[in-house]
Amino acid sequence: MEAIFEATARILAREGRAGLNTNRIAEVAGVSVGTLYGYFSDKDAILLAMARRELDIARDRVAAALLEPDPEVHPARRAIRALVSAYNARGRTRRILMETLFAHGGSDELARPVNEIAQVLARWSGDILPPGPERLSTVGLYVLTRAVDSVVRSATYEAVDFMTSREFEDELIRLIFGFLGWPLNEDVQSP
Repeated sequence: MEAIFEATARILAREGRAGLNTNRIAEVAGVSVGTLYGYFSDKDAILLAMARRELDIARDRVAAALLEPDPEVHPARRAIRALVSAYNARGRTRRILMETLFAHGGSDELARPVNEIAQVLARWSGDILPPGPERLSTVGLYVLTRAVDSVVRSATYEAVDFMTSREFEDELIRLIFGFLGWPLNEDVQSP
């Protein structure tokens, strides 16, 4: 399966969706078409499996970044870096995978990892978020997680040249802290 996924990603990166078919995937993967069909019914099944895996990878990276015990870098900054890295990893390929998932009715699946990150934030908020007069409500957590995810996803889809810049990261930090009404102190603005 890994060879099939990697071959599909290479084809998508080079040729886009137009260059993708099961015969081409099998050829690039170095497997027979019969072997490919033993795992997947068609090219969309491959794309859907890859999309689901990409979502899980992004969720796992962001959750790990939030919970990582690194006093040098604020958890919000670590989470942003992990999200940007996960979304930016395959650019065009990731966009095609997510478009396929959405086209096949997977909008709930697109929301699942963001919901799971919101649950991590809610569960560990005392350790992750700076102290403030109020804790984030369920609705506030929904709005905040969707805002950050949407900005990073849009930057990926638009292939902006500043996606991995410190300025983009800083603006996302300002978005988070501004939304929460919390001051940006030195430990948030450093590394």
